Amino acid sequence: MANISSFTNALQGGGARANQFEVTISGGGATGLQGRNFSFLCRSAQIPALTIGEIAIPYRGRQIFVAGDRTYDAWTVTIMNDRSYGIRSHLESWMNNMGDIGAATTAQSLNASGYYATAIVAQKDRNDATIRSYTLDGVWPTTLDAIDLAYDTNDAVEEFGATFRFNWMTITGGDVSASSGSLNINLSYSGSFGGGPAVGTT
Repeated sequence: MANISSFTNALQGGGARANQFEVTISGGGATGLQGRNFSFLCRSAQIPALTIGEIAIPYRGRQIFVAGDRTYDAWTVTIMNDRSYGIRSHLESWMNNMGDIGAATTAQSLNASGYYATAIVAQKDRNDATIRSYTLDGVWPTTLDAIDLAYDTNDAVEEFGATFRFNWMTITGGDVSASSGSLNINLSYSGSFGGGPAVGTT
């Protein structure tokens, strides 16, 4: 039976809030981004998606699917621009080390370890405690979005997007086994349709 108390008990802590988060980047080409400024001015980010590919194997007129390789989508953040262009300039310098912005045709840092960084996306609770964190390794910027300028844009702080690639990630905190309940979904059906065999039988 539907029960409001049961629902609110299941929604522990009032639910995770999308505006309670912190993003940090450190190491490699992100040396200039370390510190609190990036965490404060990163207006929005993402908890990265997880994708495991599928392999279709034909067998007697039907396809059987098995797990393929894991892939990671690009990770994007939106950053507020301050008057010093502090974060923007560090990101431009980071990208310049991988591929010169000027007339040079060679990268200044050909060794990937020289420009790889580590990013952490931390989900916070309403008391600012970290309840789950995602550590992205081998991070580097692929795209720095344009900043639109216009005479009729008033009462607005400049923002720009940045897109990063990363090689793998680790997740800590928020273990399901530590919760007070578990989710069990039964998708079996033992009945039959029109007198035929039961679903799932042969």
